[in-house]
Amino acid sequence: MSTKSLVGAAVAGAVVGAIAGMMLDPINDKQHKKISRCANNVFKTIGTIMDDIMSV
Repeated sequence: MSTKSLVGAAVAGAVVGAIAGMMLDPINDKQHKKISRCANNVFKTIGTIMDDIMSV
């Protein structure tokens, strides 16, 4: 496994774990919608970072 893949997997795993932890907590609908929007932006950012890492 290359170093780039390892770093990318570690970052993605940490972000996904943090988002999953937030989603499992009992929260109200307003907070849930806000977290959902933020999660979408985070996944878009991760995708962009992974594309940049793979293109190097």
